[in-house]
Amino acid sequence: MRHRIQHVLFGAAAAVALILNGTTSHAALMISLNDGLGHSATITDQGAGDLNSNLGAVTFLGGIGVFTINVTTGISKPLMGSATSPELDLNSVDVIAGAVGGTLTLEVTDTDFIGSAGIGEFLSEIGGTQSGSISYSTFLDCSNAAFGTGTPLSSQGYSTGSFSGSQTNAATACGGNYSLTEEIVMTLPGSGTTSFDASLQSVSEPATLALLGFGLLGMVLIPRRQRAS
Repeated sequence: MRHRIQHVLFGAAAAVALILNGTTSHAALMISLNDGLGHSATITDQGAGDLNSNLGAVTFLGGIGVFTINVTTGISKPLMGSATSPELDLNSVDVIAGAVGGTLTLEVTDTDFIGSAGIGEFLSEIGGTQSGSISYSTFLDCSNAAFGTGTPLSSQGYSTGSFSGSQTNAATACGGNYSLTEEIVMTLPGSGTTSFDASLQSVSEPATLALLGFGLLGMVLIPRRQRAS
């Protein structure tokens, strides 16, 4: 019962915070690619090198070390989700054309999601195909730092071939604004391709929806009882 009440308070407090603060300005949506050997790129939404014209999406197109082709896009608010209902997406196609393999780390992060007291639940999903290995991790960070890893949410790993998976994780909500980050680490042994789409989002608590349903039902039944009396 206490767990359900915490979820209700979490949603209610977030709504109140949105009303008090007004519309939150879009902050630091960023993607990062790094092969660990000195080849890297970091692109900020609407910053230098951003191929997208829409606020809320950022794309990198180019080579990173032995990964000769990389097309990577991150999407967040306001195109997807909002400050109180986060949705963060990372999708990519990465190719090694030569015989020498390598490892590539890709990340997407966004800040200024609105926190509140209670427990929040987050769904992490990924699907794709590859010719090596891949790990997928997600993080919440109450310091609101870009690429912050203060609170690990999920961790998944997959080997060669088609893959898909999801995890739902609960975390104590942050008292102030917070950031979310998705991290992909892929390894290709040589010539090959990895492609995937990964998403991280907050999920509604079934108990909260049930309480809302009971409240609406009560609004219908009470007038009926009054008429009957």
